[in-house]
Amino acid sequence: MKKYMLSIIVLLTLASCKGQESETEILDKLKYNADKSNYGIQPTFYYPTEISINDYPVVKGLEFFGNTIPNFIDIAINKNGEQELKILIDLSNYKKQGNPILKILLVRSAKGISIISNEYDFPEENILVNYELSDDDITQENIKSGYFLKTLKFNAKIPVELSSLNKSVQLKNSTELLDNVYSALSNLTKDLNDKNSNNVLEIIQNAEFEVAQLRGMKKEWMLKEREALLSNTFTLLPKDSCDVKIYGNGTMATLVKKNSEIIKQSAITSKFTKGFPSGKVVQFYNFYYNIPKGKEELELIRFDGYAITKYKK
Repeated sequence: MKKYMLSIIVLLTLASCKGQESETEILDKLKYNADKSNYGIQPTFYYPTEISINDYPVVKGLEFFGNTIPNFIDIAINKNGEQELKILIDLSNYKKQGNPILKILLVRSAKGISIISNEYDFPEENILVNYELSDDDITQENIKSGYFLKTLKFNAKIPVELSSLNKSVQLKNSTELLDNVYSALSNLTKDLNDKNSNNVLEIIQNAEFEVAQLRGMKKEWMLKEREALLSNTFTLLPKDSCDVKIYGNGTMATLVKKNSEIIKQSAITSKFTKGFPSGKVVQFYNFYYNIPKGKEELELIRFDGYAITKYKK
């Protein structure tokens, strides 16, 4: 069996900044606060798993065997007070293994969790969720249905006031929505592959600003990401291989690979220009579109991504 390692990538920009006038650069409005309190999650899991917060997927693992991934979740905190954390695990290949199937450590920390830590590294009041799932928690009904689903609650404050989701209309899964999202992503991937930075920036700039502001990033960090990621080659699946997946409690639509699997793979992948020294890396991108109230056309509202490294036996 091949070994897979998944790593979260903070995809903050997708275009080159060369040739852009400063007055058109929305990133000039970014406000950086080094002391801002971040919310972070560290999951360790052994089966394909998706972890969502307020119906926004913050962690997605297609194939994964017992590694810990730190990731920021500020992008999913869109209200003050009680937050909803949802766990979805694909049990198609479930076998008892003796170790915990899933561990989740969710914390509030001024320094974030840029390195792997544990509950002893954080004050008790900063630990918002400390959850462990064992074989004993898996029922015969779970095994028969092929998945495990659980919802947890925790409290948090909005890191940055961005109300775009609250200004989105409700979307309905339909052939028309599939056509529209596919057309939008087809245009975006073409511009990315053509290195058409002017068109790419026009498409992503609002989502880019919001993602960057929620992550607490500086403009110069964004510009470096733009330059690096524009050099990648992107692939979008044929439309008949895609399904629409709606998140954000009905406000955001993205494209996933059409199959019977519980955890759906993104319809867009890309390759690193210079490869990866320890294995073959495949990057998956999630682009989320909404329709703002008072408008009819889809707009890019969020994006993120992750990578899977496939090692040899």
